[in-house]
Amino acid sequence: MMLIEDRRSAVLERLYVAYGRRLVRRTFARVHVDGGWPATNGPSIAYINHSAWWDAVVPFVLSHDSFRCESYALMEGAQLRKYPFFRHLGCFGATTNGIGDARAVLDYAVRVVRGGGRRTLWLCPQGALLGARVPLAFKSGLARVAVACPDVPVVPVALRYELRGTKRPECFVRVGAPLTLDGIDDIRTLTRRFEGALQAELDALDFRLFARP
Repeated sequence: MMLIEDRRSAVLERLYVAYGRRLVRRTFARVHVDGGWPATNGPSIAYINHSAWWDAVVPFVLSHDSFRCESYALMEGAQLRKYPFFRHLGCFGATTNGIGDARAVLDYAVRVVRGGGRRTLWLCPQGALLGARVPLAFKSGLARVAVACPDVPVVPVALRYELRGTKRPECFVRVGAPLTLDGIDDIRTLTRRFEGALQAELDALDFRLFARP
């Protein structure tokens, strides 16, 4: 069992943001962002659908340039060992999927959220890179972190990457209204609630993209 903690560096973050920003501009014809970030100076938990490699770049750049928050993210331990640079960007994870590692990662995620300041913990609750329009089926980690931080807003963020008659794809981001627990602490109930909220944002994006005029 081994928890891989982040080693966040403000200097390296600025370098990566500059690189990521150029990469996004070269790759996408345009980045569309609908919705605003929660009006708070405290922490938040954001979660996304995971369908492309870009999910590791776009939220990070938006956190810095648009949402103005310090970003952290849960990442697979194997990927962190292969690409340790991401630790300096606030990424952390575990080397195995055992119960002990799961508990260690959950405890660490909660410490990150409670660390103070305007920071955001990004999660991909599907737990794997999947097709863009597969039915959402979340693992329980997001709900468990939310229950441990009941006063922290949970923000669904929908992502789509689409070609619409141009040589380069466009990136579409839709930030949903922040969710609160409303006294609910049942993990299964919260997981289904978070799934439904993100699916609603994805459906709204698809309506914008594909509805006939």
